[in-house]
Amino acid sequence: MHTLSVLPQLLTFGLVGPLLLRIAVAMFLFNLSLERFKKPYKLLSIVYAVSAGLIFIGLYTQIAVILGIIIIKADWIIDRGFKMPNKNEVILYSLLGASLLSILFTGPGFMAFDLPL
Repeated sequence: MHTLSVLPQLLTFGLVGPLLLRIAVAMFLFNLSLERFKKPYKLLSIVYAVSAGLIFIGLYTQIAVILGIIIIKADWIIDRGFKMPNKNEVILYSLLGASLLSILFTGPGFMAFDLPL
């Protein structure tokens, strides 16, 4: 089967894409965890850190991603309530949510501890 790709040789590294996405999302979640630790929401910070750590090492990735999606939504509601959000925050959190969903559906990628059952 012939693909319509300009560089079809790069498609052999298909498992590296989820790895890079997983590391970027984990770093972002860990940064949010440090930011939330300064506020009175210590439990939220701990859940962010646990989710980020599990996503980073690729252990129980789908459970950690679902937890991350739930905690991002809860954080949005707790922190912002019904106030008008900043346009940049909406874009950033939408991109984070889409990245988490991508990891949920594509799997953790290369160098992960998750094994298919």
